[in-house]
Amino acid sequence: MKRITALLLTLAMMFSLIGCGGNNTAATDDGGADTGNRTAAAGDSADGTTDEVWADDNSGSGEVCGDENGKYTVGVIIHTTTDFLCSKYKAYTDYLGKAYSVKFNYYIIENFADETYLSAIENLCAQGVNAIITTNFSGTAVLQGLKICEENGVYLGVGWSQIEESIKDQVYASDYFVGGSYEADYDAGYEIITSLIDAGCSNIAAIGYEPGITCHDRRWEGMMQAFDDHPEVKKAGEYRGLEFTKAVEDFLASDNTIDGIAITLLGIEYCSEPIKSAGREGQVKIAFCDLSENCQESLDSGETICAIGGQYVDVVFPFVLLYNALEGNPMDKVEVPVNFIICKSGEEFSDYMTYLHSDGVYAWTTEEIDRLIKSKNSEASAKELLQMGAGYSIEDTIARHGE
Repeated sequence: MKRITALLLTLAMMFSLIGCGGNNTAATDDGGADTGNRTAAAGDSADGTTDEVWADDNSGSGEVCGDENGKYTVGVIIHTTTDFLCSKYKAYTDYLGKAYSVKFNYYIIENFADETYLSAIENLCAQGVNAIITTNFSGTAVLQGLKICEENGVYLGVGWSQIEESIKDQVYASDYFVGGSYEADYDAGYEIITSLIDAGCSNIAAIGYEPGITCHDRRWEGMMQAFDDHPEVKKAGEYRGLEFTKAVEDFLASDNTIDGIAITLLGIEYCSEPIKSAGREGQVKIAFCDLSENCQESLDSGETICAIGGQYVDVVFPFVLLYNALEGNPMDKVEVPVNFIICKSGEEFSDYMTYLHSDGVYAWTTEEIDRLIKSKNSEASAKELLQMGAGYSIEDTIARHGE
């Protein structure tokens, strides 16, 4: 019956295709650009920018890594495995899986709608996974997802998102919720704005992912607080939606005094070309979350003032919590706050690539993670996970792994 239910849900998704869009309204301040009301479903924006958000057209595809004959199978619900961040995330799970006899089964989602997550959980449970890591699972739908896991005897860990306070007690009461991890998104948003101010920007446009995704909502809150704390700086306007490149174009077209663009996601990919097309190279600086291979050149040139990322390491925390639970040695339930890596120069990004992101290089080796596995170290505790998240940095990694 569970397999039939999962199949019906999948068919329903195919026909309904609940989009990422909605009514995306750009608010303006002080005569800034009004990017207008836009409704966009993933992949169908006029200028193709949403295709960049949902680059994988393989929704539900069963990508496998780690140990294909592993003792355990862990499903991972994620929006892509091909971009700079998520490809490294998948590579880390491959590394971990081979060391701990775990097969990772990736389930690619086509949008962040609650129904999409719940369908993915149903399908993975029907496939017989032992545990699930779900990324960016925001809002109260976590309770519904957890209920599905309970019915199937599947453990659940959440990454890149924090459980809402209003449902935290209910979630933690479940025997099948192990904990999770999330990044310092509010602080990142605040840093994005203040870094532009420190670089001399005085008229900054704010751009963010549409509301509803916890990590982006908190980055946005941090950005708005930074504006409130610096009334001397003009906010050219606000846009939250999916057509990021179009938003940059509209802002620059309507206000030739804009000298900074702050964005809660991939800044270079959405901002650089519009800046060039507007003839504003060298006049407009950008700061953003999510690193990419283009950061080196942009930081070296001074176009990018601040690039924040490095969150592929997030997977370690739900993995350790899940693995210990599967082995019959559960840790205390925790949600681990994880630092971001902040790069404000080409040298800092080069160090990030060398010590944290290059092929075969990871923040914590399996030898270090062994100390967190209770079957290998009876003294292992969730407190150590909290210390790891708080200490995560380029400098800490160099100190542990040597130069």
